[in-house]
Amino acid sequence: MDDRGGLLCIFGATGDLAAKKIFPALRQWSDDALPMRRIWCLGRRSLDTAQYIDFIETRGNIRLGQSLRERIRYHQLEFGDAAAYQSLANRIHEQGFDQDARRLFFLAVKPEAFVPIALQLHGAKLLANGHPEHRLMLEKPFGGNLQSAVAIQQRLMDLVSEEQLYRIDHYLGKEMIRNVLTIRFGNRIFSESWHGGAIDRIEVTSIETTGVEERLDYYDQAGAINDMVQSHLLQMVALVAMAAPDDLGPDSIRQAKIDILNHLRPDPEAKQVIGQYAGYGDQMPGSATETAVEAWLRIDTPQWAGTRFIVRTGKKLAEKRTEIRLHYRPTQLCVSCSETIEARANQLVIEVFPHEGVQLQFNSKTPGYKYEIEQVMAEYCHSCRMIGNKPEAYVKLLQDAWEGDKTLFASFAELQAQWRIADAIRAAARQGDLVIYAPGAPAIISSGGQSC
Repeated sequence: MDDRGGLLCIFGATGDLAAKKIFPALRQWSDDALPMRRIWCLGRRSLDTAQYIDFIETRGNIRLGQSLRERIRYHQLEFGDAAAYQSLANRIHEQGFDQDARRLFFLAVKPEAFVPIALQLHGAKLLANGHPEHRLMLEKPFGGNLQSAVAIQQRLMDLVSEEQLYRIDHYLGKEMIRNVLTIRFGNRIFSESWHGGAIDRIEVTSIETTGVEERLDYYDQAGAINDMVQSHLLQMVALVAMAAPDDLGPDSIRQAKIDILNHLRPDPEAKQVIGQYAGYGDQMPGSATETAVEAWLRIDTPQWAGTRFIVRTGKKLAEKRTEIRLHYRPTQLCVSCSETIEARANQLVIEVFPHEGVQLQFNSKTPGYKYEIEQVMAEYCHSCRMIGNKPEAYVKLLQDAWEGDKTLFASFAELQAQWRIADAIRAAARQGDLVIYAPGAPAIISSGGQSC
């Protein structure tokens, strides 16, 4: 089959995600020649194609190349309007796309729209159940809790097979997240000390300086646990903690993540903390939605006995940073066996944002005659090696979905485990108070916050 006969259909094409993430990715991908012949952009606004391109370029502050522009077509469509889907099907067929042409439907919409859109695509004979070239790419979140996720999955299974579903977690497309397995398993210095006997705690942090901004309506329904913890942060924990897969194929990697997620749960001896930045209540009076979370977790496997896992996220904090930080257990250095010198704990930091790279803090003797220990830093800058445009996470995800590679997409078994953990964190956190923290605080704990 000629891939250039295929098509990409973007639902929610007038939203911020399309303007600020999807089209910048398509623009970058177009430098290497896009494989699809047509990109259908579907939204509720009354626009023609030229107006739509102007809208996207203005909203996303980007300039689309000629090759990409020529592929774009806009089609006005309400998600539940069967006639609009039939009109879309007619336009697609008129342009020579047959039923076996590759079709990637990217649903950049709220989870409650997944089933209605799939139903209409199925009714218009645009999406065939079990057809290997017909694929649904679903933006997160997949549901709002475990119960709703199961309900969506059950209804989708009447319309498509599991193999046709590509559930996005765009963090899995980031360079340093994809590098985690190489760092872990490709270096004996790390792989043989990657266990609870050597590591005291692992912190997975993703914080930012901005508030909810234009995402207020969505965010007040979701909150930080659904928006960040359930998806991005738990996937990062799974990659850090999973056992070595049997091979690097997508099924083996997913199974290794599922195995560890099934053993992950809130630490019963630690407090799960949720917070809300001061001023959020002015926008949404009376809302108890959390804008920050600090959750302490345990993994009940022999490999991770005694290790604490801390996931942390928040809006309107002091800095924008995403990282994985491993705190090793401190050790002692016997110099002459008549004295013992304490050596500070080593740290390994996998930086995801704003820099991409690795830092290793280790101990060394200070220069001179005295035997004193100091901690020094070895650094590797991954992003420094990228010439030109930095790879966009969505480029990799779009490419893989187009080619049918599911390595970076979450299976439903993973999602079930992640929702179970997220729901448990939420239940434990709500037993305490909601901390109100000042914008620009370093964290929601020890930030001078007051409980509400």
